[in-house]
Amino acid sequence: MAPEDHNTQDVFDAERVLYHGHGLLVIDKPAGVPVHRGTGHDLGIAELVEQWISLNPGVFDLGSGKSIHPVHRLDLEATGVLVLALKKSAARSAKEAFSDRSMDKRYLALVAGPVDEKGTLKGRVRTRIRGQYKTEKAEVSFRRLRSDERMSLVEVVPEGGKTHQIRSVFAENGRPLCGDLRYGRPKPAKQFLEKFGVEHLLLHAWKLGIPGDVVGHELTLEADLPESFARVCDQKGWSPLEQDEDGEWIAEAPAPRREEETPR
Repeated sequence: MAPEDHNTQDVFDAERVLYHGHGLLVIDKPAGVPVHRGTGHDLGIAELVEQWISLNPGVFDLGSGKSIHPVHRLDLEATGVLVLALKKSAARSAKEAFSDRSMDKRYLALVAGPVDEKGTLKGRVRTRIRGQYKTEKAEVSFRRLRSDERMSLVEVVPEGGKTHQIRSVFAENGRPLCGDLRYGRPKPAKQFLEKFGVEHLLLHAWKLGIPGDVVGHELTLEADLPESFARVCDQKGWSPLEQDEDGEWIAEAPAPRREEETPR
């Protein structure tokens, strides 16, 4: 179990490194920290890693004065597997793998309301391409892990990697992520955050399968489940999340619905 995920520290924690090699550095991103510094944030993960490397020279293969290259993005509130590149050649190779969809990405998300055992959702997302905003089609597949009539914990596989894809598509289909103040309904979102004592929506990039042509051999990396997910499961009375021998999350069968008695 990972430490609490709403991490606001301004120092990179080297224990979050999941992999280092072939010009890549893969970390477990904490929530509340952007990938790059920007509006309202003086530092992002890239800058924090660069800062840490400058104080610990020789640990990672990054030349003096060189910059970290984020290969993909995770939302500010999201946690989990994030790929950074220490070399431009490694960045190109990894970005191509994301682009041709040979990277196997899996997420965990807590969404509002009940869902089917598994399914595919389609929608549209607003994406910025070369300075212009466009609306594009988007798709996600999901598998239910825990659920009741008020919310569901799902494993999600996005088709492609568009900005806010998971959040936008689930919301468009009437199942916004719990606590999502941007895509969900403000009042229920705030009620969720207050009731379960979390500071943000729960979206976790928990597993990434990297093809062999990127790091020399097939590699699967996994980020520990943040404590907030376990806390919600506990408060909901759901069984703790467990993985089978193949590392897949074990889905809990929903309780059978009670048939209404026929009036006499």
